Amino acid sequence: MILSALRTALAVAGIVLAGASPVSAQDVPAPSPLRIMPLGDSITMGIGSASLSSYRVDLQRRLTAAGLDVDFVGSQHDGVPATADLDHEGHSGWTIAKIAAQVDGWLSTSRPDAVLLQIGTNDLRTEAGAAGATYRLSALIDRITAAAPEAEVFVAKITGTRSAAAAAQQKRTDTFNAQVPGIVAAKSARVHLVDQSTVTGIDIRDGLHPNDAGFAKMSWNWFRAMVPVLGLKTDNTTTISPYAVSHARFCHLVDGTPGPGWSPYYDCRWYWKHLAAPGRAAKAWTWQAKRGVTETRRVRVHGRWVTRTVTVSTWVSFDPNRHDR
Repeated sequence: MILSALRTALAVAGIVLAGASPVSAQDVPAPSPLRIMPLGDSITMGIGSASLSSYRVDLQRRLTAAGLDVDFVGSQHDGVPATADLDHEGHSGWTIAKIAAQVDGWLSTSRPDAVLLQIGTNDLRTEAGAAGATYRLSALIDRITAAAPEAEVFVAKITGTRSAAAAAQQKRTDTFNAQVPGIVAAKSARVHLVDQSTVTGIDIRDGLHPNDAGFAKMSWNWFRAMVPVLGLKTDNTTTISPYAVSHARFCHLVDGTPGPGWSPYYDCRWYWKHLAAPGRAAKAWTWQAKRGVTETRRVRVHGRWVTRTVTVSTWVSFDPNRHDR
């Protein structure tokens, strides 16, 4: 068997051993695709993205453009387009402990070569859930590396939050994320850190879940972490960063009814990056969008002054805690 494998390998290089029949390219099996398991909660599933495909479709596109044949694996299947590989292991509402209780079976069935782990958001929704979350994360990583010792495991500092209601959770998230690098550093060389904490503020659709612009950034962050580990070659088609854009379309959950009532809908519009304080030595950038603002003005009509309510278009900066338009 070893001699046969050696002859095949040499044949691929154009070398034929004496007495051996030449091996054609058709006789050499094609390399298997890299099996990637996106693992986590509803963010991995894709809640927040219009297509329910999370970062997965864009990441597949980037990896394919970099010359890598990939196969996303998992027991779940969500999103569009149907032509994309939509398999994943993202479970809405699940905590670290719930993932840990099932992960051995998933890994045994899917046999991933790489695992993309983003988990902890649901633990951090309460103080009680946040207690011990980093210890549970560390133990989950140990379970994954024990069940899939040859897999490359990419562990995320998790995405942020938006809205005043989520401010307390953001503080817990910051505390959690600050400890993730140390947890990853203490593991084997096959465990790698990925910083998804920069997906926050304007990138969050409804308080917890990224919008499509946020998921594009998540895809980029996974991709850039995977490039050196997998030895991928990149060029201009794969290295366009969503962080570098000067305008983009963002969707946010907002309240359409002023006052105590809550009439939610999704406000999707284009934002532009502008200098918040032009002329200063330290440039500060802010995302702004054109919005209609109702104002009461005194105007002169037929020689006399009257009060009129008018709607004017103006630039308004994005406010992460704003719920109205």
